[in-house]
Amino acid sequence: MDLSEQLQVAQAAAKVAGQEITIPLKHIYRDALNVRKKKSKQSIKELAALIYSQGLLQNLVIRAELKGVKGKKERVPTGRYGVVAGGRRLEALHLLFTEGKIAADYPVRCLLVSQQDAVSVSCAENCGREPLHGSDLYDAFRAMADEGRTAAQIADAWGVSTLTVERRLKLADVSPKLMALYREDGIELEQLMVLTLVDDHATQEALWFHAPQHERSAYTLRSKITGGNVPPTHPLVQYVGFAAYEAAGGAVLRDLFSNDEAAPGYVTDRPLLERLALEALEREVEVLRAEGWSWVQARTSFTYSDRQAFDQCRMVYVEPSEEQQQRLDALEARLSELDAQLEDLAPEAPEIAELEAQQEQANSEREAVEQSLRHIDPRDLPVAGAVVYVDSSGKVAVTRELVRIEDRKAQAAQNSATASASGGQHGDTGSAPAKQPRPEFSEKLLRQLTAHRTAALRAMLANNPAVALRVLAWQLALRTGLGSELSRDDAPVEIRADVVDVRKEGPDLAACRAQQEMDAHRERWSGALPREAQSLLAWVLKADDVHVLDLLAVCTASTLNTVQGRESPQPIADAIATAVGLDMADFWQPSVEGYLAAVPKAKVLDAVSEAVSPEAARKLDGLKKDALVAQAQQQLDGKRWLPSVLRARN
Repeated sequence: MDLSEQLQVAQAAAKVAGQEITIPLKHIYRDALNVRKKKSKQSIKELAALIYSQGLLQNLVIRAELKGVKGKKERVPTGRYGVVAGGRRLEALHLLFTEGKIAADYPVRCLLVSQQDAVSVSCAENCGREPLHGSDLYDAFRAMADEGRTAAQIADAWGVSTLTVERRLKLADVSPKLMALYREDGIELEQLMVLTLVDDHATQEALWFHAPQHERSAYTLRSKITGGNVPPTHPLVQYVGFAAYEAAGGAVLRDLFSNDEAAPGYVTDRPLLERLALEALEREVEVLRAEGWSWVQARTSFTYSDRQAFDQCRMVYVEPSEEQQQRLDALEARLSELDAQLEDLAPEAPEIAELEAQQEQANSEREAVEQSLRHIDPRDLPVAGAVVYVDSSGKVAVTRELVRIEDRKAQAAQNSATASASGGQHGDTGSAPAKQPRPEFSEKLLRQLTAHRTAALRAMLANNPAVALRVLAWQLALRTGLGSELSRDDAPVEIRADVVDVRKEGPDLAACRAQQEMDAHRERWSGALPREAQSLLAWVLKADDVHVLDLLAVCTASTLNTVQGRESPQPIADAIATAVGLDMADFWQPSVEGYLAAVPKAKVLDAVSEAVSPEAARKLDGLKKDALVAQAQQQLDGKRWLPSVLRARN
């Protein structure tokens, strides 16, 4: 027992007024109100020996036995007394009597208490000695409650919180079979507490006795009981709140043993919870509509997989005004100056922190100016919208500048129909050409990313002779005049059999999975084929179709080249990727060297927001670039996030 519990016992005992009297041993018996039911493991013989040698140093606590008398309303004393506290000492005295060491009328010092205080004193006195077993403690609190005391009164008498009393009373109401098991240490307290989530004794017993041993952990029991309900940590529960949910008539499976007062239990009506969340989000929808979006959706969540139903709006960049250009030039000059100052300082120089803070501020200002020059492409304005949703932390989040895939397809079909109706004439007449969108990636990074795509396409095509044969037939038909000649930009298979080494496009290409697979294919065939041209022809003419198709696939794949120097459509490459089932997430993931360090801070945060959550991105927003990309790489690991240029396009 710790100090606080000892103080509680002392406070409870101090409130009881008793009378010290001496009673012959033969008139004393163990009272049924004695809260200690479980037999002590300590030796009674040792205690009897101490009493015999030193005397009874501690009095027993007793109450007078009463019985009803015919003709009288009140019960009268019988002359016998029940021991409500001191049962082990009474047992030791009986042992001494049995051994002939003391007489039946041996005077025993006792404290006589009232009938009302008997249970409370028994509980307090027992807790002050050998720690009372939990089952006995819970029964004692139940007995006090049965006497008519409220939880608050019991709490006040014991110096504990009302919640503590309610918890003990809840445990006292557990199935008697389970409580008996608890007395024998056959079930742990944590498991017993979980079972109080259901009140029905039959259900409690079924959950325990009908389950195999490995399914009786507190975690598994809780999962079985609450599996169909929404936990208090769920984002929608955090957003709606228990007060609003219960005010709407929602039921809660209360967990009396939860330490979170704001999260009292599990929500049992998920449809109601989602309806309340959507109703609350409608207020945010109205705000977004006022921004001018053509559509706004409210969702209870917006995961990475949900985002695949949307494209980002195409963007155009306007020329900066004279004032904006002057500000950009000043910021660039300031950043160059700060870089030079930082390079001249020793690593431990105290000025570094201040200069880096200025550098971060200048970068933020530059990004803000550049962002102001970024506008939605006029072609996407009629279909541009936003999604408002509840993020993983239970807060409202908004993703703007989205185009629904179905709207994009409908728009493309309408444009195609318009072009056909006008005889293939495109564009407007006499109007100034639209400003070209600013590239999303630098040329160096674009070439590096599309080199990864080329390596992956090669590896997939080499494993798919049927597709490779058809790609080769298509290209031969074009090159021999059987089909319309394509421009170089739309002809990734170079029938001249030139093999472009994509490893030169980036330091991470040589070790990437796709390149290693392709290298393995080429090494396999290089070791199997004759080196001399005539011998090679003889080998090919005699080889079976399976081997020829395999060789053809590897050779065709080796010629494929989809490395881009500028952002432009690649419909043929996309068609081949679809045919072989390419998913670049199987071959590439964002690394510091391969992507994160090569794009602006805003793009790194966009990637984390898409793949993890907007909340995760907000937590990284204040970091410097080096720390940001390191943290982002960890969070993006395994999320299968891809930049737009590597995503599948059907």
